[in-house]
Amino acid sequence: MIRPRLIAVAVATSLTIAGVAAAGAAWAAGPGDDPANWRKVDPENLMQLSVNGKEILVELRPDVAPAHIAQIKKVARAGDFDLVPFHRVINDFMAQGGDVELAHPKARYPNLKAEFTWGRDPAKQKVTWLGMTPEGDKIGYFDGFLVQGQSDELAAISYPAVAKTWMLHCAGVTSMARADDPNSADTQFFLMRQARTGPTGLDQKYTPWGWAVTGLDVIRSIKQGKDEENGVLPKGAADLLTKAVIVADLPAAKQPAVYVRRTEGPEFAKKLPELAVTDPNEACYLPPVEVIVERAQP
Repeated sequence: MIRPRLIAVAVATSLTIAGVAAAGAAWAAGPGDDPANWRKVDPENLMQLSVNGKEILVELRPDVAPAHIAQIKKVARAGDFDLVPFHRVINDFMAQGGDVELAHPKARYPNLKAEFTWGRDPAKQKVTWLGMTPEGDKIGYFDGFLVQGQSDELAAISYPAVAKTWMLHCAGVTSMARADDPNSADTQFFLMRQARTGPTGLDQKYTPWGWAVTGLDVIRSIKQGKDEENGVLPKGAADLLTKAVIVADLPAAKQPAVYVRRTEGPEFAKKLPELAVTDPNEACYLPPVEVIVERAQP
């Protein structure tokens, strides 16, 4: 029986959140040689998902949702995400999986307290702002993904000096499913296929914990359910999450090196005049942030 962890459906669409340049050729100078413009993702906070023989790489964000990341790593390292079905998939919305009891009946994990937002320290967590909503929140890029929240100026006159901030549920974002109780998330998660942002969307209602730096096409290829069944697939019909592994646990030669364009860097700054937005849904349609994946040659 599928335990109910549902995500409310809202009306919105989006395009991509992350662009990918897979490095296969030799580099005279790679992103690792340009730290001012490229950020290397820590392999301890990078999860490799295998679906239908294809790869999704998800950057985990313990600064955004520390308790959720700790549990996700625990589940992945126990092998309890492996062979779990994506039991509910809605084409223009999300792919929901992670109900570990469907594949591992003895697996048990505690419910988690909601981490819908976090207190961002502007001195340590710099956001490249793109605009302000009519309500006064600001929208911008933080480490390559989109966020919304209070301004740095408001944090400066607050105690403690932090700004309430949240990830936007753009395409590619990974977030936690739950029941009606905000503090009922455990292992079930969903991968955003399209955006659900703003007051009618999922922001500040569910806990986002990462973003797919590669593999949005794979997320969108996961077998969908029927609309009349609310996306729920029959038993045995769903695509499986074949394997989930923390990249740091792979042999060194098999670890992909992922670099994200620094959205606070000088090269990205040249694009800022073209990126002004005042609406979170509009932000999800912005040109994708560049990602480079380097792999050891066979």
